[in-house]
Amino acid sequence: MSVLVEAPRVNANEDNLQLIEIRVVQGESVEQGAILFVVETTKAAVEVEAPQAGVIGRLDVNVGDFVAVGSTLCEIVNENADAASGMASPADIAVNEIAITAKARKAASELGVDLADVSPSNGRIGEAEVRAAASRRSGAIAAGSDGAQSVVPSASMRRAVIIGGGGHAACLIDALDGSGYDILGCTDQALPVGHQVCGGISVIGTEESLERLLAEGTRYAFIGIGGAQSSETRRAMFERASAMGFVLPPVIHPSAIVSRATRIGHGCHILAGASIGPRCTIGNNVIVNQGSIVCHDSIVQDNAHLTPGAILAGAVSVGTMTVVGMGATVLLGVQIGSGCLIHNGAHITANVGDDTIVDAQGRRHLR
Repeated sequence: MSVLVEAPRVNANEDNLQLIEIRVVQGESVEQGAILFVVETTKAAVEVEAPQAGVIGRLDVNVGDFVAVGSTLCEIVNENADAASGMASPADIAVNEIAITAKARKAASELGVDLADVSPSNGRIGEAEVRAAASRRSGAIAAGSDGAQSVVPSASMRRAVIIGGGGHAACLIDALDGSGYDILGCTDQALPVGHQVCGGISVIGTEESLERLLAEGTRYAFIGIGGAQSSETRRAMFERASAMGFVLPPVIHPSAIVSRATRIGHGCHILAGASIGPRCTIGNNVIVNQGSIVCHDSIVQDNAHLTPGAILAGAVSVGTMTVVGMGATVLLGVQIGSGCLIHNGAHITANVGDDTIVDAQGRRHLR
């Protein structure tokens, strides 16, 4: 016997959700209430829990997919049904003959606990056993150097870090206000620890702090690096954070207008007052900055940056790593290649090849 896990309705006005995190794999054993997915609307992110214990069967979705409310995310197969049929259940697959639950694996990842150091109970490792191991390692609820007590962090906290502490980081803090993320602070290579970025959020270290933050359970990261002329630094940091294992959700400011019929990639930032029409595709790590307009059927590829006030008419294509300057306008159907720089105020009326600079007077030359 099995049950289908469906995409929930989070907002009465939104019929589609974006899948920003998958916490299970096919064949994994899960307990009732285990968090299976994190889905996001334009307003909030929501965790989807297992309605019953069992084994993950069909799992046909991918991170970044837009899914309709009510559509199937996965199937959970009843473990007892497998046992009755004489088949070995995936739940019986263990490390060193010890069964480990999904919640235990999640807690171990968040707390930086090696499962090999966890003592099983009755041949099984659950979340309680992992947290007990974490407590033993840290001295349980131990007093810190200032006398304050340190407590094992809650698994439900959506802890996040912003990488970068400049102007774009401040815009992200503004856009994320009220979104439910617990922003620990910003990392920055140049600004001193304690430097106030925005809204009470300060610099907490350099990029060398990221591994530690991840090990301590900080699952989410936002790239607070802009780039008025080049997206190279932003691209490199996005790829590094992704490779480390951070989840990089899209950010959509509450005042932005985004069509339900548009696809938004990982790590995109749609800032205050921006507008994106229907049937558009916005790639990964794209910035659609304040007041920018992307009309219907347009494509903005990975790592591109539409700076404040840029306007793309319908069916425009912008290539990877391209920066479109402030107040620039792009005519209907025009294609701009990869690695281009369109200066502020330029009017683009014809296709632009790769690696081209277009100045405000329309003159073109290769980078």
